[in-house]
Amino acid sequence: MRIVASMTTTPSRIAQIRPAIESVLSQSVPIDHLELNVPDRSIRTGEPYVIPDWMQSIERLQVFRIGPDLGPISKIAPTLLRFRGDKQTYVWSVDDDFAYPPNHLELLCRAHDPNLYRILTRHGGTIKADGSVQFLYGTAEVSMFEAFGGVLYPPDCVGDDFAAYIAATSDNADCRSNDDMVLSLYFMRRGVPIYLNRPKEAPYIPSGGLPYARADALRLSIGGDWQPIYKRIIDFVATLHDHQARACK
Repeated sequence: MRIVASMTTTPSRIAQIRPAIESVLSQSVPIDHLELNVPDRSIRTGEPYVIPDWMQSIERLQVFRIGPDLGPISKIAPTLLRFRGDKQTYVWSVDDDFAYPPNHLELLCRAHDPNLYRILTRHGGTIKADGSVQFLYGTAEVSMFEAFGGVLYPPDCVGDDFAAYIAATSDNADCRSNDDMVLSLYFMRRGVPIYLNRPKEAPYIPSGGLPYARADALRLSIGGDWQPIYKRIIDFVATLHDHQARACK
C-alpha cells in the first residue's frame, strides 16, 4: 500500500511547520513522501510564500509551487490531480497545525479494506437539507468529512472534471473558505463512499495541536458558525452542476 501525504500552509506558518512535517514522515504506517503545495501568495492577505532553507534538508519532502492560491483546498487538490490515473497510490491529506501522534495514520488505516473503494476519515457526519451537518462517532458511511483529522483517498479517485470543479469553486468566496464541504459534495456526486471510523472514546480534536493552530485559524474569522456557509456552498455547487449539465446537452 503506497501512501503519499499532502499538505499546504500559510505565509505566517511556513517557517514553523517543521514539527508537523516531521510527524507526518514518522508515522508507524510509513508513507512514501510528503508533498507540500505552496501558492505564490496568500489570497487572504496578499503575503508571499517564502520557502525556508531548512526544507531542502528534509528527506521525503517535496515542495510544489502551485501558482495562484486555491484556499485551504490547496492542501489536497493539486496532489490528487498529480496522481490522476495512478491506480496504486493512496493520498493522505493532513493539516499543518498538528504534530500528529505516530499512530495517527495507523488508526485511520484500521478501516482500510483493499476490496472496498472508499475514502477514510476519522471525523465526519451527515449533511442535512438545511446545510447543517450532524457530526457522528463510531463506524458508518457519511456524506461529509472533516479534513483536520486526516483523510485517506483511494487511488485515482477524481475524474476528468475535477480540475474544472476546483477552478470554479475556488473562484467563489464561500467555497474557498471550506474545502471539506466542497470536496465532500464532489465525491458524493461522483459516488465515492466516505467511511467514518472514530470510536466514541476517541477525542474530537487530535492530540499534537501546535501553538499557532488558533492564531490565524480561518474558522475564527467567521465566528465558528459554518451552517450558513455550508448552505451557500451546497446551493453554489448545485447551480454549478446544473450549468454543466445544460452545457453538455
